[in-house]
Formats: sequence, C-alpha cells, structure tokens
Amino acid sequence: MTAQALTPATSAQIAAARTAANALGLYFGLADPAGRYWRSTTLLYSPEASPLDGLLDSTQERLGGCERRVAASLFYQGFAARLLSPQLGCLATGGCLPALPADQLSWREPATEVIGLGLPAGPGWTGPVPALLDQLLTESFTAHLRPLATAIRTRVKISAELLTGNAASALISGLRLLDRRLGNDGWRPLAARALADRALHGSGTLRAADTAEAPEAAEPAFVRRSCCLYYRTPAGGLCGDCPLALRHRTQTGRAPGTI
Repeated sequence: MTAQALTPATSAQIAAARTAANALGLYFGLADPAGRYWRSTTLLYSPEASPLDGLLDSTQERLGGCERRVAASLFYQGFAARLLSPQLGCLATGGCLPALPADQLSWREPATEVIGLGLPAGPGWTGPVPALLDQLLTESFTAHLRPLATAIRTRVKISAELLTGNAASALISGLRLLDRRLGNDGWRPLAARALADRALHGSGTLRAADTAEAPEAAEPAFVRRSCCLYYRTPAGGLCGDCPLALRHRTQTGRAPGTI
C-alpha cells in the first residue's frame, strides 16, 4: 500500500495527543515507564528463555488453568490491544502517531492485567489519517507484533494466522470505539484499509453496513477468519467477531451467548 507523505511531529505534539488519548480510557493510554518494574519489550521477543515464559504461565493461571495455546493466544491479543489502542487514540485525538521503536517500549505485569505498556516522551509523525494508519501497521508489526508472534510460536503450537486474527480484532475494536472521533475518515473505511494491508490481509471480513430495514443482517460488522480460543477457558464464551458465532447465527437464526 503506497503511503501518503508524513511529516515529523514534535515531542510536545505527541505528548498532547497521548494526554488526550489517556482520557479516553484504560486501553488507550501508554504509561510513563518510570521505576524499576519496567523492562524492555525486546526481552519478550527472544526465542530463548525470557520473561515471556513467566507471562504465559501467569496468563494460564489467571484464566483458570486453560491450555497453554489458549493462554498464548489471549496474551497476544491483550498485548496487541495494549499496543495498538493508544496509537489509535493519538491518531483520533491529535492527528499524530508516536514513534514506537522496539528499544523504547517497556512492559510490566500489573496485578490485575495481562500486561501494561509504557513509552517515554518522544517524537512521532503527523499527516493524513490513512497514512498514519499505514505507519501504525508497519511499525507495530515490524518492531513488535511479528517478533512476539515468532517468540510465542517457538514455545507453543499455535498458528500465525490465529495470532494475526487477534491483532486484527484488537485494531478494529479500537477503531469502532473511536468512530465518532475519526471525522470523515470513519472506522469502516479505515478498517477496510487495514485489512487490505499486507500485515492483516486475509485475517477477516467486513460485512455490509447496518441498514434500517434489516440491521440484524449486517451484524457482526467484522468477522475474523480464526477463533481466538477464549471459549476454551473455564469462564469462556464466543466473542462478537468470532466465526463460530456467525456460523451459529446462520444455522439457527439466533446469536449464541457472546462477549
């Protein structure tokens, strides 16, 4: 996908956008990684023994002792949401995007969450929203999501397509939550652009826009190709964008219990 021109954004511009994004809610914020509990995310991307092993252990325990591959899938999805949502928040509130080099992003394991991410103050880019989205996908996958997926797959038998579907789900969920702040761009055209990008190509399908005549026929608005496996946890169910939920709806004419 050919990117439109981006221009550098100052640290002050990025700081203002991050403050505005933080106000949108928990998943749209990136913490200031001050203190001894923060560690570089590059440690998680190693194929060798690393803190990733302990994070998968704690995720598995938090989910009630599910299969290792289920814990790996849901950890990755949580990481992707934590990584992508703050960038989308900056894009929507400030028309800019923070730079996220791998050696600058930090992580910690809070008591009540899968993972927390932090980024020190720094520069970024500004420009047209579609071009910012392209940059978000390129840097997020190149510097973070692909290396993490590779590290996970050296430890757990899980498909790359499933992990990519998790990232697509996290991205599109963030766009939908920000729809009213995206102006003329709107969540749906941006989601279509993201799904056409090499990083997410083939991970899911956007369905027709809701209509007044038959709104239920257009739901869910996005259906991923793979299942994140949450239904295999003790407290699990089917997510709203799950292909299994759509199959159930198609066969029975009613939606199963979803989250």
